[in-house]
Amino acid sequence: MPAPALTLCMIVRNEHANLPACLESVRGLAEELVVVDTGSVDGTPDLARAAGARVLEIPWPDDFSAARNAGLEMATGRWILVLDADETLPAASREALRTIVSGPAACAHALVQRNLLPGASGQVAVSIVRLFPRHPRVRFERPIHEQVNTALEREGIRIVETNVPFLHTGYADLGAMPAKTRRNRALIEAALAREPDADPNLWFFHAAGFFDEGDHLRAAGLYAECARRSAGRRRLEVAAKIKQAESLWLAGCFAEAENCLPHGVEEPHPLVCELRAALAGAAGRLDEAKAWRERLLSCPDMAHLPPVALGPMKIRALNALAEDWAARGRKDRAVRVLRLGLAAAQGRVDAAAAAIGQAYASG
Repeated sequence: MPAPALTLCMIVRNEHANLPACLESVRGLAEELVVVDTGSVDGTPDLARAAGARVLEIPWPDDFSAARNAGLEMATGRWILVLDADETLPAASREALRTIVSGPAACAHALVQRNLLPGASGQVAVSIVRLFPRHPRVRFERPIHEQVNTALEREGIRIVETNVPFLHTGYADLGAMPAKTRRNRALIEAALAREPDADPNLWFFHAAGFFDEGDHLRAAGLYAECARRSAGRRRLEVAAKIKQAESLWLAGCFAEAENCLPHGVEEPHPLVCELRAALAGAAGRLDEAKAWRERLLSCPDMAHLPPVALGPMKIRALNALAEDWAARGRKDRAVRVLRLGLAAAQGRVDAAAAAIGQAYASG
């Protein structure tokens, strides 16, 4: 029999509630399902088998890469697609991937993970390699926030950026976040203790845990360490400096935050626009603050590094611009901007799209 075109590889634990939707979203696309279960007690393995998956049950190895690589060893497809149980492929993405996997397995593809946030607080888009050729030396690396990029680079397999989205709901459950943060921190600290110089990305993720907990000064120090260790990795270095500046701003260290922000970025990051607007406003440079907020409104809806919830950022910018227009005596303009912000907040206008900048300019 010929090899399957596409194998879906998953690691799961107690995902009985989420797994059916994930598997349904790849039905007719993935010809082979490989599921590695790391200790479920809710019947997840039986559910996966009933869906036609080949299931490997192993103890949790305290290493996400080890668990994922166990699944890669079982796969036989020409292509590998990696999803978690709380992730799904929209129908349009399924068709886009069908087109890709019908061709030669020559390149890896970065998809756009759209992380749904709690309530109506928007989405965060992240570019991440989830579709790649099956290769005996392409394996995941890092015990946490695992990735195949390094292995792909070693093997000379090019990564193609796509606009193909998949949805992730794991961050929408606020109750589960503290336990995830503790688990991730333990894995990161153990990895850094073993090899502090191995991967500067781990310093970025370490900082993010403290940032999410509100320990902004601790986060700023770790982001600075990431930037220091990222020499030669310009994109990561810039991202770390942006997050260091945001951490310092939130800690009330305005001058230090302004000094951290990178200069000379051709396409300013939305968070740079927001921070420069806030810093200029705090210093009384109101025209400058207004200009940065207007620039933010035209930022494209794409995966940025560091990732941001672009929709809520644009709504905040609209609210601030409405106040600015009112202060300038242009109450008519302020009302129109407020209405645009309200429409975006209610979902009647896509706040993340660059078109909101056009709507603002024409209003």
